[in-house]
Amino acid sequence: MEGKRYLIVGSNVRNVAESARKAGYEVYVLTKHADADLRLYAKQVFRIEDESGEWVRKRALELSESLEAEIIWASGYEEFQGKSVERVVNKRWFYAELDRIGIDYPELLSDGERGILKPEKGGGGEEVRIGERREKGFILQRYIPGTPCSVSVISTGEEAKGIAVNRMLVGLEEFNATGFRYCGNITPFKSDAARQMVSIAEELVLYFELTGNVGVDFILADKPYVLEINPRFQGSLDSIEWACDCNLFRMHVNAVEGKLSDCRVRRFAGRAVVFADRDVKIGSSPIGNPFFADIPVRGARYRKDDPLVSVLASGGDEEDVMRRLVERERLFTEMIA
Repeated sequence: MEGKRYLIVGSNVRNVAESARKAGYEVYVLTKHADADLRLYAKQVFRIEDESGEWVRKRALELSESLEAEIIWASGYEEFQGKSVERVVNKRWFYAELDRIGIDYPELLSDGERGILKPEKGGGGEEVRIGERREKGFILQRYIPGTPCSVSVISTGEEAKGIAVNRMLVGLEEFNATGFRYCGNITPFKSDAARQMVSIAEELVLYFELTGNVGVDFILADKPYVLEINPRFQGSLDSIEWACDCNLFRMHVNAVEGKLSDCRVRRFAGRAVVFADRDVKIGSSPIGNPFFADIPVRGARYRKDDPLVSVLASGGDEEDVMRRLVERERLFTEMIA
């Protein structure tokens, strides 16, 4: 570990950078969002100046060579890990494979059928909406009411272990999230279907020959339906580390090197992403407060619906965690005024 350097590349990478730094590595980042607390964990922060994949890939390779740092492709750029990952993040290809192996998912619809329109690539609920006509670059999929949840898996490529089942927070008005927009996680998610979802997630990660930390998203209704697979660190990283007292970055590195590790849930924990309910200028930046992360820089301006901050909490059960997350959202709103 000593002297090992990583360049973490992604749209929003604070959680990965924090985990890597706490694991003892030297961290550099190339990112779109240079949050105030990111500099607590990264030795140097480089900005993504052009969001095109070609520019980001070229810049990352240049930095990797000059810094002598290994690249970790995170949110938004995970497809650069290789051909197998590039295929699996394409939902149309992914669902065709699920058909082949008999895994349940919300089926794709034809024009004129009302369902959910979502981009073929990408996640987080961005650009997802109800519709009845297919659009270029989108799929039209049956809407299944249920509980959004996920399984986080650690894989060596030959062995896989589901380490946490998480409730996904989606479109909650408490955090000013609308529609199908992702706004956090609570770990663990207690359900009679938890073991079944873990088994499906482990099977899929091995089937697609993925390594490291991988997430599988579900909608739980009459049974679990697979929504997508995320071959990268997920938004649940904070809630899992808080709930399990583990370090996911270290577990990821160990798995890539062929060593599978496990962790045990010790408490309930959650992370919620708070969105701006109006255009706002940040008056105070609560750096150092352990209940806030992805902290905005003082003086920065945000537009309505922009992600503002993450709030963190632990507690005795889901309701306790949710109550504390909402309280901390209100506290943050008062602090930045």
